[in-house]
Amino acid sequence: MKRRTVLQLSAVLLGLSLLSSCKKYSDFQTNPNLPASATPALLLTNICYSIFYYDNTQAAFASRHLTYYERGNSAIDYGWNQGTNDNYSFDNYNLLRQVTQMDEIATETGQTQYLGLTKFFRALLYSQMTEVYGDIPYSASMQATSGNYKPTYDSQESIYKALLQELEEANNLLDDGKGRINGDIVYDGRASQWKKLVNAFRLRLLIHLSKKESNTNLDIKSQFQAIVSDPDKYPLLGSNDDNAQLVFNSTAPDNYYPTYGYLSLSTAVSMEKGFVKILKDRSDPRLFAIAAPVSGAEGVFSNYEGVDAGMTVANQQTASADASRIKARYYSDKTNEPWVLLGYAEQEFLIAEAIARNWITAGGSAQSHYENGISASMNFYEVDAAAASSYLTGALVTYNAGSALNQIAIQKYIAMFMNSGWEPFLEQRRTGIPTLAVGPGTVNNGLVPKRWMYPQTEKDNNADNVATAIQSQFSGDDNVNSSMWLIQ
Repeated sequence: MKRRTVLQLSAVLLGLSLLSSCKKYSDFQTNPNLPASATPALLLTNICYSIFYYDNTQAAFASRHLTYYERGNSAIDYGWNQGTNDNYSFDNYNLLRQVTQMDEIATETGQTQYLGLTKFFRALLYSQMTEVYGDIPYSASMQATSGNYKPTYDSQESIYKALLQELEEANNLLDDGKGRINGDIVYDGRASQWKKLVNAFRLRLLIHLSKKESNTNLDIKSQFQAIVSDPDKYPLLGSNDDNAQLVFNSTAPDNYYPTYGYLSLSTAVSMEKGFVKILKDRSDPRLFAIAAPVSGAEGVFSNYEGVDAGMTVANQQTASADASRIKARYYSDKTNEPWVLLGYAEQEFLIAEAIARNWITAGGSAQSHYENGISASMNFYEVDAAAASSYLTGALVTYNAGSALNQIAIQKYIAMFMNSGWEPFLEQRRTGIPTLAVGPGTVNNGLVPKRWMYPQTEKDNNADNVATAIQSQFSGDDNVNSSMWLIQ
């Protein structure tokens, strides 16, 4: 009896074994511990990380906050001479595909809390590309699944008009009442915070269009006025607590400060001479938060100096022996400071400029917003409140209506040190403030480039359309020194 039971059990086990051996190979291709399909939340986390995790050093070289002399600035801030710059390529379209997918999934599943974000990300990513190239594919882009692999190019004017409308729609769509935005590593799922950013970002784009203030097709001044005069409909950032930023930590993999461990930053980079002079001329205490003294004690302005980025590489290397390095925390501290995409300080300078330009009549005084911007930047760097208050009374800092646009541009330039991506470079291109050092160390015949050349891959794969765009904008010459519509 016992033997029969054992035989029966063996037969059952053999049968089960045979059944399992008949499972298809594909049955083992799904990991039960991983999600089977993308969700808006999963896509949002990667989109946020891709946008906010940013190494700011190349932009800092180009805008002359820093200077690099290991291989010369020509290898860095003028790398776009050959159309190969890695910071701005058409890679934004890869990210836009994820944004499109997030929008489609959110729509299909009724998760409408994500739809305002897709509008904002589209406006952000397309604007980044048009601001450095000029005309780009917009209305006909993202249509590869429909068989359109060679999209036509839209004019920069039409792109800006469309992006400003997308931001209006984003503001209308974002609502905390629609539910928490899961996967949000910036604002912890709060639509109301994203709404503030959307409107602040719209102010940035409107200021970028300052040379087109009389363009009735865009109606820039009326849009700016509508936003600042109706805080219930268009809420804005209220303090540094609302900054659009990524906060780093020392525990999560790949979430440390982007230049942590960057050897060249500590050995082949110095503060740029013009930038240091701007800070020293104003007795600006932020210098002590971002730079190391050449020698002697910290906190003594005479102990800080920079290197002229226009000199030859050899001369820069020689001069670096008597120049300040960037503060060690930028390469030795995993956490360091948050990386800000757009902050309260910038928003306040944007409003101050609009008032100084007589664009708007609501929103307070240009002086109050200018001082708010400075105070917010001082707070970001944890400058003592008394020192920050005293700074506002300095001869070159005290608000002067006659030189307001210059003062606002300078303070925005200071506040964007190692933050905001290419924004300080784009703003200097728009305003001409401050004057950037050029010379043999920066090549390009002593000229500061105005745009990027179109990527070679685009010329290979979409030749006719990109050639048409180059012809219509730049008479057929894809040149870094050409002026796009935005800055004409």
